[in-house]
Amino acid sequence: MRAPPFLVSFENIEGYLLSLSDDSRNTYGEQITRLVERKLPPIVSRRCLAVLFGYSPKFVGSLIINTEKYYRTFYIKKGRKTRRIEAPRVALKVIQKWLSEHLASALVFEDCVHGFVKNRSYVTAAQAHLNANWVYSIDIKDFFQSTPQKKIIEVFKNLGYPKRGAVIASRLCCYKGFLSQGSPASPILSNLVFKDLDQEIKRIACDLGITYTRYADDLVFSGRSNFPSEIQIVKDLILGDGYILSETKEHFSKLPNRLKVHGLLVHGNQVRLTKGYRNKIRAFNHLLSAGAIAAEDVSRIKGHIELAKHIESLR
Repeated sequence: MRAPPFLVSFENIEGYLLSLSDDSRNTYGEQITRLVERKLPPIVSRRCLAVLFGYSPKFVGSLIINTEKYYRTFYIKKGRKTRRIEAPRVALKVIQKWLSEHLASALVFEDCVHGFVKNRSYVTAAQAHLNANWVYSIDIKDFFQSTPQKKIIEVFKNLGYPKRGAVIASRLCCYKGFLSQGSPASPILSNLVFKDLDQEIKRIACDLGITYTRYADDLVFSGRSNFPSEIQIVKDLILGDGYILSETKEHFSKLPNRLKVHGLLVHGNQVRLTKGYRNKIRAFNHLLSAGAIAAEDVSRIKGHIELAKHIESLR
């Protein structure tokens, strides 16, 4: 789903402001103008948002007050783990997609952040750790569902949104008081909430002479000298901010053992696929050429093959 244009169906801010009632224009005109000048999605009130999207104010009010009603919940099983997904229905998803993509275009994140940032990915995160002697990774448990609405409100207020707009935006993006696992707005908002921690962790990493990256809920550290015991400071920071670390996903490896970051090998000058993954790709290519892959799996298999080609092209 593509995000609607910045001002949705309006060509410019003047046209949008003229479409508002006199009362709304007088009350919120300056707030809207300030946000638009900063290229931030102008969410200031229920009625103004309704005009922007062509929804009725009553319907927008329902999206804000009865948000849970506009989600469908299902479960995805991956290996032994089952993940609960709260997916927004179309009308709400359109607003969330619009908000997330335009926020992402307007904001700049630390170079250590590789998840949900344009021109960055888990591959660029892995590349940051090349030639390391050791790699240490920790994972935040239930990252989105551990990010409460009150933090989202503060994020919007810090960006310059009026309190009413911050509350409305947070309500539209949260499910039962927390970020939703299935909302297109959750990635960018989680990056915003974590921004201060990213800056502090990056500062600590620099002081220790090590490399730090974060891809969503996966924090990775690496270095060429000895592993610093002070890394516990980072864990304490994260725990102190209300998050929980997954005990089963904490991992440390050191040469001459394999060093992996997001499934890619990083000991050396270029990221590489593991031997197991290369064997899997060879099998996929064979099955694909033999027409032995079910139609519903072809797209997924081709995705793996294209990823492998991309990784190999970096060498």
